[in-house]
Amino acid sequence: MCVLTHRAGWQDGLGLRERRRHVAIRVYFFKGTSILAGMPLLLRLSLGLFLTSLVSASEEAEAYLKQYAGRWEGDFTIHSAATGYTQTFPVAQRYWWADDALHGVSVSDREDGMRTARSKTYVAGDRFISEVDRGDAEATYYGVLHDSGIVWLSSDLARATDYQMREVFVEVDGREELHTDGFDSYIYQGGLAQLVFRGRLKQVAEEL
Repeated sequence: MCVLTHRAGWQDGLGLRERRRHVAIRVYFFKGTSILAGMPLLLRLSLGLFLTSLVSASEEAEAYLKQYAGRWEGDFTIHSAATGYTQTFPVAQRYWWADDALHGVSVSDREDGMRTARSKTYVAGDRFISEVDRGDAEATYYGVLHDSGIVWLSSDLARATDYQMREVFVEVDGREELHTDGFDSYIYQGGLAQLVFRGRLKQVAEEL
């Protein structure tokens, strides 16, 4: 999953990040039956359904992450209505599944030079966790499945209303695309403003 992320100041530009997540849901069973045997039948059935739903949700989340595997190329555009600033730049991302996690590398060619970000994304409980390393800074993001896509928020709860991103897979003219839409907040001379970003990447065949 590729997640576009920014540094503390938008002036430094947006760092493109990727994400991957691994399903790490562990279900522990009691040895013997003494504890479960003492439970009412209805409670035992409810517990069984609960554990089953957890496993099912984890499998669904992992299956969604694995859709990112492969190479993606396209463009991202960032825009600030407050200042009129707009920049469109090419982006290439590659994702692969290893050790129960989605790993990724993203390269973007910005006006101020090339930028590279690496990510590791996995599933923990009822959410995705994506750890992104842009070389000069690291950040963690939480994601949840919503409306056929993943909604990403900063792990810093103080920024819960300042940053949000959504990624979704879309088929366009018979070809798979990864669409990214979101916003980040920044402070400029006129006060608080939002930087909106939009990404459209197409899946491309891996070179042999």
